[in-house]
Amino acid sequence: MYNINLVCTRHEECGNCNSMELYSIIEKIGPEIIFEELSYSNFDMAYNQNSLPTVETNAVKQYLLNRQVEHIPVDTYALPEFYHKQVDQMLDKVFRGVGQNSFRLRGLLDRQYGYTSQHGFKYLNSDYHDNLIEEHYRLRVAVLNELNDERWFSINNLDKEIIEKREFEILTNIYKYSNDNPYEQALMLIGAGHRKSIFTLIEKFKIQEELKLNWAFYAEN
Repeated sequence: MYNINLVCTRHEECGNCNSMELYSIIEKIGPEIIFEELSYSNFDMAYNQNSLPTVETNAVKQYLLNRQVEHIPVDTYALPEFYHKQVDQMLDKVFRGVGQNSFRLRGLLDRQYGYTSQHGFKYLNSDYHDNLIEEHYRLRVAVLNELNDERWFSINNLDKEIIEKREFEILTNIYKYSNDNPYEQALMLIGAGHRKSIFTLIEKFKIQEELKLNWAFYAEN
């Protein structure tokens, strides 16, 4: 009981990272509960208004055609006003830089896109992907140091803080639901950029939570 399969994804389609490939993975797992990296408002937009299609929501909708399962938004931490706009401005400044680190960062993004397109979910759920994500953040910080502007440092720190709070809220919601609702097989879908940090946080929850969930991390052979 309480088996949770964690599958890391990409929200936009990219070659072999697409909704049909993800649907195939979901079918093999056969969950009766699906935890989604969605806020309440985005959940409504995706499933009630049909105005927010993603790789994950399209795959889940396909799964729901033949199964009656509960799917739940768990990314419910309230974001600060203008958060996304500020982060987008900071990233635009970093990526448009003229220095070598900005150049390397743009090249790294191209490599990540190529690996995702070619290898799909096998790549997104790998340690190699985690290593490239770490390199991504290292280069981002290097560019910020070159820019030496407190505004961009502040936004980058805010972004890191918000991501940590979102991940904590996601796991808190999952454990809260699990304490109130028994199940055999569940699925958690989350963006691959969270993979390493959510693994670390899961280990902390395993220690502090009385309810023991059986986490399985997706990996293709």
